[in-house]
Amino acid sequence: MSNIIAHVTAAFVTMPLLAFFVVYVLARKLTNKKKKSFYIAINISTLFFMSAVHFLIVAIWGKSYLWEIIILLLIINILFAIGYWRKKGDLHIAIVFRLFWRFSFLLFFFLYFGLLGYGIFIRVSSNM
Repeated sequence: MSNIIAHVTAAFVTMPLLAFFVVYVLARKLTNKKKKSFYIAINISTLFFMSAVHFLIVAIWGKSYLWEIIILLLIINILFAIGYWRKKGDLHIAIVFRLFWRFSFLLFFFLYFGLLGYGIFIRVSSNM
């Protein structure tokens, strides 16, 4: 059983878009609401996109930049908190984190496809 879980997790990390679709379909079956299912899929697949970007960076450049990614995420979260506080005059941690998490999804979604294209281009051009 643990072997199956490991294989499914590895597939989701390598192909986070698959994780997004699987979670969306499962959430859609459970909730029968498109919008809520979409947000559930975003929230869960963000972790898979983050790990996929990390492993793509390791595969392309041969070095882990995990700490730099974590520090970047902390700085972005702090900037979201400051921006929200300046705009609203009050700080709601749950709302700030939700905004940060959805921004992280967009960031890592585009980074994933950008790094995937870049990695494919580099591998193909180096073999010519």
